[in-house]
Amino acid sequence: MSGPIGTTPTPDAMAQLAARMREQLGRGEELRGRLAGLTGQAESENGFVRVTCTAEDPAQELHIDPRALRMPAADLSELVAGLLRAARADLQRATAEVMRELGGPAGPSALLHDPAAAQAKLAQLNDMVSGPIRESTEMLERLRRQLGV
Repeated sequence: MSGPIGTTPTPDAMAQLAARMREQLGRGEELRGRLAGLTGQAESENGFVRVTCTAEDPAQELHIDPRALRMPAADLSELVAGLLRAARADLQRATAEVMRELGGPAGPSALLHDPAAAQAKLAQLNDMVSGPIRESTEMLERLRRQLGV
């Protein structure tokens, strides 16, 4: 992307660097937006009890039809607890799907079970971050030398 040390970076190299950084920021914003809008849902077989959860609120919505109140309290409590677990599992599934979609087949969940893939991804992320930083540092050093500062 940059020329030999001591040369001024070309406008094309700077444009490529800026485009890469904008792309990464855009992907991060997209991921944040998509994850923030996800919900997990679960419903009893008869539809009398429904639960919705989000990452911020594990019981964002709890709907209990009055007919469900005829159940013994222990049974209703067990049903609600089970639906809460199912809604959280649904949210985790949806989150993993978005991560796979945006992160490719080597998304975070795949990396947990494959240390070599995790190491490769870390190296890739390191290159992605350190490359632009190194190039910026080199460019600033060249400018400093040219300006005699």
